[in-house]
Amino acid sequence: RARDRGAAHGFFSAECRACSGLGAIAMKEGRHEEGLELLRNTLAAAPLNESDDSTFELNALQRLTRALFETHGIDEVEGLVPRYREAAQAESRRGGRPCYDELNSIYATVRLHEARG
Repeated sequence: RARDRGAAHGFFSAECRACSGLGAIAMKEGRHEEGLELLRNTLAAAPLNESDDSTFELNALQRLTRALFETHGIDEVEGLVPRYREAAQAESRRGGRPCYDELNSIYATVRLHEARG
């Protein structure tokens, strides 16, 4: 319900949170296509959120890249890892120290390199 209301009224932060949570649940339950679609929607809505909160994009990138690695969606994740890395570095600069997502983005870069061989 939150997802529908958020989308209908332009509350993209509510839509992001709802899609992210529902996507994570779907992935955990093995409904990968549904989960990936919801996580893609999260990422699409993240830059449109009504606040200046950059964590929406970081959270969306983190969850989607993790889900794509789990489902072997290497071709799609290849384009997201550099974006995740840049967003995480920007967040670290804003905070004045490395953030958790920056470490995760480095790990995603290593995983991608290993998968590409």
